[in-house]
Parts: sequence; structure tokens; C-alpha cells
Amino acid sequence: MDLADHQRKLLGLIRSSYQVTSVDESYFQNVSESSHLKEVRRNVYLWRVYVLERTCALTFNLLRQRDLLEPSLNAFIKQYNISPFRETQGPAFLESLLDHQDRLVASVAQFELAMMKARAGEGGSTTVLWKTDPVPVLASLARNKFLSVNGEAGDYETTISRDLPSLFETRRL
Repeated sequence: MDLADHQRKLLGLIRSSYQVTSVDESYFQNVSESSHLKEVRRNVYLWRVYVLERTCALTFNLLRQRDLLEPSLNAFIKQYNISPFRETQGPAFLESLLDHQDRLVASVAQFELAMMKARAGEGGSTTVLWKTDPVPVLASLARNKFLSVNGEAGDYETTISRDLPSLFETRRL
């Protein structure tokens, strides 16, 4: 086996995206059953939690409140080859949630990603559509308060741009 295949299998074991079969070398059999692999997976998970809790606080809080954090993080770790640099992890995580089946999660992730870009000085604007008033939702998430209601039902839009005084504005459609 060449080095690249060896590394791909190890990465797959760490991500839980590779399952060892009977034709694999005994080395991979041993690694797949080792406590060391469990510890590596735990460390990767905890590092992602640490970084994302600080860089994607709104989305992170919403996922935690809805008991979607662990499955979302596991899917992210399993499916995406993420740079070890924490500056890239938050945007990549938010991008992975833009099509989330929970529309509020998708809207919050899109909003937070657009805010990151606006703060970084990116030009242009982004529009996020909401099925509920985003102001109380975002306020609750920013304060890490439990989101008991999703705000007033209806169609809303948030525009995010570095050219706006507070970087975003919201209006009911």
C-alpha cells in the first residue's frame, strides 16, 4: 500500500467515514478497535466544539437548543476536509448548514456567515429570508438565552452589508 492510501484510510477512520473490512491489513484492524482512535475522535470533536462555539455562537446556540449540535458536528467532521486553521472552520461549518432541513438553522447560519463576511470588509450584500421575526430570535441566541418562541410568524428579510450602519437591517415583507 502506498503512503497516500494509508493516509486516506487513517483519515477515514478518524472521521468515521471508512469502515475496516476483512481484506484490510491487520494494522487497520487494530487501529479501528483501539482506544487511541476513540481519543483522537474525541479530541477532534472537542476542538471543533471549542472553535465553533466561539466563531459561530448564534448558530451553535441554536443547534444546541434544538439537540442538533452533535449530529451536525459529526456530519461536518465526517463529510468535510477542514483546514486546521480555526479562521476557516467557522465559515466552512456555516456553509455546511445553509441547506439544513430546519429552516431556522439555515437562516441563522446564512445570517451569521454573511455577518462574518461583512465584518471582514467583503463588498456586496446578502439577503436572508425568514419565516419568523429574526430580531427576537437573534437577540435570544446572542444572549445564549433559551429560544422559547420563534418570533412573530410571517415573512421577513434581513439584508447584510458592510455599507449599512449596523451591518444589517430587517424588514417584514
